Amino acid sequence: MSYAKKFLKSKGMDCTIQRPTPFQTKVSIKRSTNSVYNVGVREAFFEGLIPLESDLKSGEALTINNDNYIVQTVNYDLASKELEFYCAKCNTIVQHQRYEETIDENLNVVMDWETINSDIPAYGEVITYRMIQQDPGLLEGTKYTLQVPKSLGVELLDRFTFNGEKYEVISIDDIGLKGISRIQLKIDLRAD
Repeated sequence: MSYAKKFLKSKGMDCTIQRPTPFQTKVSIKRSTNSVYNVGVREAFFEGLIPLESDLKSGEALTINNDNYIVQTVNYDLASKELEFYCAKCNTIVQHQRYEETIDENLNVVMDWETINSDIPAYGEVITYRMIQQDPGLLEGTKYTLQVPKSLGVELLDRFTFNGEKYEVISIDDIGLKGISRIQLKIDLRAD
């Protein structure tokens, strides 16, 4: 057994990887020192070490001490022979909806918002003037960006609701991080 595995087993924090069958393991986690340009961002990003047998993947959610984290990247660490990962601490719970066509009992076509996924932990950022200056990829009207698992299958014009408000998906970056979709949201003015 490697030193890193012994350390994780004896000193690691309890961790649950949120899968259809939750996986219990140990993890070592600390704040990332690579993101210090903004205090809010500095408080959100973490890096850690997890046993190789956990088979952790980008886009999975971890629960540690009642906090949720969304895994951005996972790499095999040559020094420890375990997996190192980077993640964002989830700061919101969202509901994912899509405008769907159904047929009622009288065979009439009915268009309505269907909930696809609910209670999804996500990492969101409010778009500031500073961010608009630094990121030319931000679209006009973008209010928030969210990092959500790519497995949600988010599509343009989908709706996310959180904090009592509705937001429309206007952009999806699904190649920047392997298992994460970074979506841009604007205030949704469409009818319910």
